[in-house]
Amino acid sequence: MPSALLLPVITCAVVLVVSGAGKLRAPDSVDSGFTSLEVPGRLDTAFVRRLVPWVEVALGLWLLLATGPALVLVAVLVLLLFVAYLVLVVRAVRRPEPVDCGCFGALGDSRVTRVTVWRNAVLVLSAVLCVVAGLRGVGVIGGVVDGSALPWVASAALSAAVAALVTYRAPVPDAGSAASFEGSTDAGADAGADAGYQRRLTPRAEVLTEDGRLVLLSEQSRTAAHLLVFLSPGCGPCRRIGPQLGQWGADLDPVSVRAVVSAQPQSLADMPYLAGHAYFDPFALARTAFGVGTPSAVLLGTDGMLAGGPVQGEDDVTAFVAELTERLREEDPVSDAR
Repeated sequence: MPSALLLPVITCAVVLVVSGAGKLRAPDSVDSGFTSLEVPGRLDTAFVRRLVPWVEVALGLWLLLATGPALVLVAVLVLLLFVAYLVLVVRAVRRPEPVDCGCFGALGDSRVTRVTVWRNAVLVLSAVLCVVAGLRGVGVIGGVVDGSALPWVASAALSAAVAALVTYRAPVPDAGSAASFEGSTDAGADAGADAGYQRRLTPRAEVLTEDGRLVLLSEQSRTAAHLLVFLSPGCGPCRRIGPQLGQWGADLDPVSVRAVVSAQPQSLADMPYLAGHAYFDPFALARTAFGVGTPSAVLLGTDGMLAGGPVQGEDDVTAFVAELTERLREEDPVSDAR
C-alpha cells in the first residue's frame, strides 16, 4: 500500500497549479495582491509579478513528476514559498483596514481574514510533509507508474472535485455595457425594456455617511440615481480608482457618484480625495449584500432597482464609467437620471 504522504504532495501540487492558473487568467489580481499585501520593494517589480504565476504552476507540476533528491529540492522550495505567503497574510490580517490578496487570482474570496491565515498555515504543514515524503523517497509519478498510487490519486481528485463544487460561487452578473443605463434610472421605466440586462431590486443595505449617520442606500437613490464604487483601503487598484471619483462625479452629473469604503469614517483623513463622495461600510455588510468585491461598481436607479452592474475589477469599473459618461452625452441627462 502506498504511503499516506502522497496525499499532501498531491494537495500542494494541485493548490499551486490552480493558484498559478488563476493568477495567469487575472494578472491584475497579482498587481493588486502585491500592493495590498505590501510585498517588500525589492520583490515588488513587474518582472516578479508576471513570474509568480508561472513559478507556482512549475512547482506544482514538478512536485507531481519529481523523484529522489529532486523531490526533496522542490518540496523545500514549495515550503519556503508557502512560509513567505503565510508571513504576508499574517501581517495583512493585523492591519486595521480590510485587505484583498488575490491569492487565487479571480477564484474564490480574495479578502484576507483569519481563515486565510489558517489556510496558509495548513499549506505550510502540507509542504513540511512534502519534504518528509521526499526524504523517504515517496513520489507521485513512481507510484502512478507501478500502479500503487492510483487509488490515492483518484481519491485526491474526487476530494478536489467535491471541494470545488461545494465552494463554487456563481459569478456576479455583469452589466456588459452601459446600454442598460438608457432610461433605467427613470422611476417609471419599464424594467424589461432592455432585454440585455436583467434588473433586480436594490439590496437593503445600510452605510455610514462621512459624519457618522446611518443611511439606507435604497432610500438615498430615490431622489437621484447613484453610482456606487466599492473600495477598500487595502486594495491596490482601489487606491488608483479613488482619486478619480471627483472627476467621475462631474462627468456623470446629475448621477450621484459615491465610494462605499470598507472602513470607518475616520479613515477619510487618509483619503482626502474622497471627501464629499464617500459612504462607509466598516464591516463590509453592504458589499456582501451586493455580492461584490473591491473594486466594483453598481448603478442604482430611482425606482428601487439596479440600473447597471455590478461590474468588478479596475478595468471593468473604469470602462463602465466611461460608457455611462458617453451615454449621458448622447441622452438628455435630466430625463435619464430622474
